[in-house]
Amino acid sequence: MSTIDQQLARTAALANGHHIAKVSNRDIPVRRSVRPDVGREYLTIDCPNGWDDVKKISKKVINYDGRRFTFTGWNSDRNVCYFMRLIDDTTPTTATIE
Repeated sequence: MSTIDQQLARTAALANGHHIAKVSNRDIPVRRSVRPDVGREYLTIDCPNGWDDVKKISKKVINYDGRRFTFTGWNSDRNVCYFMRLIDDTTPTTATIE
């Protein structure tokens, strides 16, 4: 995908009420929600191809606005997956594989 196509995709995603998160240096549209009552922040990602999409990102850590989110599950009826982080930043703990 060309840089222009990427910029157009990002603009379209933002126009549709999505935020942008990075996975392996690629921008993807996400929806962000916060549950202060349970101390968690979530990202929801559309996966139109079901598990084929989910398995590509489920073992990744998503960086959104400087915050790190880890995979928590997916909903096969809605074809979306969820990433989570604790609001107080105490977890999730991640390591870098070299």
